[in-house]
Amino acid sequence: MEAAKNRSRQPTVLRNIPMVTNKSNSSLAVLILAAGKGTRMKSKTPKVLHQLLGKPIISHVLNAARYLEPAAMVVVTGYGAELVEAAVKGPGVVFARQPQMLGTGHAVGCAKEALAQHNGLVVILPGDVPLVSPQTLIDFVDAHTFLKADLSVLTVRVDNPGSYGRVVRDQSGWLSYIVEARDANEQELLIDEVNSGIYVADSRRLFESIANLKPLNSQKEYYLTDVAADFRSNNLLVAAIEGQDPFEVQGINDRRELAVAQATLKSRINESWLLAGVTMADPQTTYIEASVRLAQDVALGQGVVLMGTTTIGQGAVIGPYACLKDVEVEPGAVVAAHSCLEGVQSRSSETKAAAKQTISPKGATKGVPKGVHGSASGLGKAKKVKESPKSR
Repeated sequence: MEAAKNRSRQPTVLRNIPMVTNKSNSSLAVLILAAGKGTRMKSKTPKVLHQLLGKPIISHVLNAARYLEPAAMVVVTGYGAELVEAAVKGPGVVFARQPQMLGTGHAVGCAKEALAQHNGLVVILPGDVPLVSPQTLIDFVDAHTFLKADLSVLTVRVDNPGSYGRVVRDQSGWLSYIVEARDANEQELLIDEVNSGIYVADSRRLFESIANLKPLNSQKEYYLTDVAADFRSNNLLVAAIEGQDPFEVQGINDRRELAVAQATLKSRINESWLLAGVTMADPQTTYIEASVRLAQDVALGQGVVLMGTTTIGQGAVIGPYACLKDVEVEPGAVVAAHSCLEGVQSRSSETKAAAKQTISPKGATKGVPKGVHGSASGLGKAKKVKESPKSR
């Protein structure tokens, strides 16, 4: 009898599972799968490098994963590997190459050497789920620990499962197996609980299971989803942990889904700034990138666009349809409507003279209005800023 059937019924929903607090993640690693081309994007640019509110898609995933404080972070690259690696390289990030696109299971196997010295949990994330929140990842790992599972899969329920892999549970609620839509029968296709592509498992057991995978499917690929059935066949406990927000784990496969993700993330960022004390004349037309920093009592007119490392001081007023990139606006400053500023600093003591004028992104120091210091040549000199609370 399988281990799963020897245990009480599994709590299925993330919010119903007690969380483990103050847990050290020194033995946890993160593995991000970013090897795919993204054919449906119809672009030469690797899918994970398409921009989403000023950052590549994968950067949002990395940012969320860092809240787990992993001991190691490995990114598996393939198509456009050099471009992807250059975009996300940084302290603590290690890369593994997938030379052939032979499936997600094969991609995980390509990271075995990079994680050879790691002994502990591995959290696997797709590189195209930029809306996943740090709290969801933290709660997911805590739930896995509480349930004492050997493998856990984050799942969600959706009205239209479409091409997502279906999650099949046993009578006690534990995960029995995952079947890809293209390989599912009519009964399995009726299931509304789907695989998010986010997993956590012990590294040793994970790579043992990866070695057992066979390309016995219509695509002749090594599916990562098949590790669930392999774990079960070895009397190991597999949990399906249901998340609360399907949008968090929705992958981006085409430009339409990219636009939907951008709208969702833009709304989250704007809401976080509204709650932090920023006034927006029209949040729907206000565009704020994740790296922008705003102080309390900042007022933004309709159609304002804030990009890059822009930081705006307390009480500053940004007029309608102003566009600022890598700009530092000091407290109390006023930026006129329709201003276009890039790589400059505006001082409150001289702001009225500056606010009535517009500087183009390519403007040189000569001709810059009084009170606006620097020019496009000063890009990168603006102060580094933190992200909004909910955009991380």
